Amino acid sequence: MLKRCFSGLMASCLLMLAPVINSQEISPATQSMAALIKNLKTYQADFDQRVMNEYGKEMDYSTGTFTIQKPNHFRWEVKEQFPQLIVADGEHLWTHDMDLEQVTIQNQNEVVAGSPLLFLTSGAKQLAASFDITQLEVKEAVHQLFSLKPKSEESVFDSVTILFEEGKLTELYLADTLGQNTIVKFYHVKQNEKIDPALFSFQMPEGVDIVDSRATVTE
Repeated sequence: MLKRCFSGLMASCLLMLAPVINSQEISPATQSMAALIKNLKTYQADFDQRVMNEYGKEMDYSTGTFTIQKPNHFRWEVKEQFPQLIVADGEHLWTHDMDLEQVTIQNQNEVVAGSPLLFLTSGAKQLAASFDITQLEVKEAVHQLFSLKPKSEESVFDSVTILFEEGKLTELYLADTLGQNTIVKFYHVKQNEKIDPALFSFQMPEGVDIVDSRATVTE
């Protein structure tokens, strides 16, 4: 259950577009983050993630791969311990829970807004509309560390800290509203390399239960 809850949270974190943008001042920290990802078109990495409870005890550990392509495609695949595949194809979000033998389908634009990974698909104005961003001090000159706090009161997380090393996303620390903390570390990072479009095309497996929550079901 914990794995499915967190993967759902990550789906929300990975998908969202910003809310309506009003004219506002853009902070230097927001400008710095936007500059880091301005030319990012694709991103691929292996990851490991740890979920800690409010007492610092490790509740879950998993590994997998993450692939994203602007403006709105991604693939989040958990390989261990509880296999799961989440694919966003630009219109729909497909979640395959292998242990449940179940596939859930959602309209991509209806997933709750306020993503801590919004920067992967957004510019400075969108970031400023959704987050209060602070750039934190680090010892290494090649590292950039940012703290994001969502402006929306409906956000499922309290804050997220994001680390870039030599311009590449390498770590994410997520504190949710339940007091749990999730640490995701990314390895073998590749940016702006060609990605097979088939990775963002979900193939329905045989013999699974289908939970279709799209507002309009397409044949």
